[in-house]
Amino acid sequence: MSWSLLQRKIFMAVLTVVLSGWAALAGAEEPDADIGSGDSIRERPYVVVVNNAPPFRLIEAWDDKSGYSGAYIDTVNEISRRTGLPLEFRNVPFARALAMMQAGRADMMLGPTWSIERADFMYYLNAAFPAEAKVFYLAPNSSDITRYRDLLNREIGVLRSARYFDPFDDDDRISKYKLDRYEAGFKMLSRGRLDALIIPERQGRFLSRDMGFNFRTASFRIPGLPSFITVSRNSRLLEHKEVIEKAMTELNAEGFFQRLISTYLE
Repeated sequence: MSWSLLQRKIFMAVLTVVLSGWAALAGAEEPDADIGSGDSIRERPYVVVVNNAPPFRLIEAWDDKSGYSGAYIDTVNEISRRTGLPLEFRNVPFARALAMMQAGRADMMLGPTWSIERADFMYYLNAAFPAEAKVFYLAPNSSDITRYRDLLNREIGVLRSARYFDPFDDDDRISKYKLDRYEAGFKMLSRGRLDALIIPERQGRFLSRDMGFNFRTASFRIPGLPSFITVSRNSRLLEHKEVIEKAMTELNAEGFFQRLISTYLE
């Protein structure tokens, strides 16, 4: 059967409309499901930004893939299992993680301490991890640090954008060398390029043992502050904060985190 020019034009117009409809349907997002069922909440997972900080956040890379574990990450994976919230981890330096949270390019961050500046762009869930003391590891030929004043004439290694304690963080009298990774700080200590390195106690114990170092720790140490799970104020995940907090409260009551940290430090 031969078609007239008019019939061919009508057929092509109808086909274009149908194909456009299919494309629109394919690009549409699935609506969110109910939360707390343990089923998938949405097709695209929420982005959790983490940096390597064993035994809390442990990231291992092979080929083009990364494996994520550690006490914080295992805890949040259990929260994901209990609530049905799908999560996807991204390995980025600590300072970049904060920038992504501020810009709304990440949904969740694990372990930051509270500060008024961070609270402006991150919501601190009522779901704290236990407080972690801060210690100073000393270079081989460095004298002990027994009081705050002893820090004034030292070169101290600190993690870029990290907050430790007041007045240390904003004290311009203390020379601070900013690091992207604590591992680099331990190497600099071994070469005498730093006088001391401040680090969370259990993280320092894990890394120094893993790297084969046996540095002294200073007599002067800082009581810990709680670390938190935070959600970007520009994220839709904020709508689900109550279910995350409920799951975290249950885990704390079960002693889940303490069992995990003991396992990683064995």
